[in-house]
Amino acid sequence: MPRKRRLPRELWNQIRRMVWERDGKRCQGPYCRDAAPLPLDVVHIDHTIPLSAGGTNAMQNLRVLCRRCHVLRAGRAHAGMIAAALRDGIIPPDWRGLVWDEAPAEERNNP
Repeated sequence: MPRKRRLPRELWNQIRRMVWERDGKRCQGPYCRDAAPLPLDVVHIDHTIPLSAGGTNAMQNLRVLCRRCHVLRAGRAHAGMIAAALRDGIIPPDWRGLVWDEAPAEERNNP
């Protein structure tokens, strides 16, 4: 399967803003349910179903995550962020127990 291309920067910035506004400017991750709103320039836009797994850049596949929740999301695509998050104190040294994932319903029902 060919790798999906990134959207042009201007279009991606428009989508980022729309997702951020739709999500109430708040992280949608499991560790931030009652957290304060985040500025647009620090949020991460996460693909619920990664592009590498057939996901798209459609609004329904995107959500706002803070850096910590994004780094702790299970998946190979997020592994590259671990070292920097540890260095910056975003996640604790015993971070492995905090990793989370949301498998699609069909995957949860058919392990």
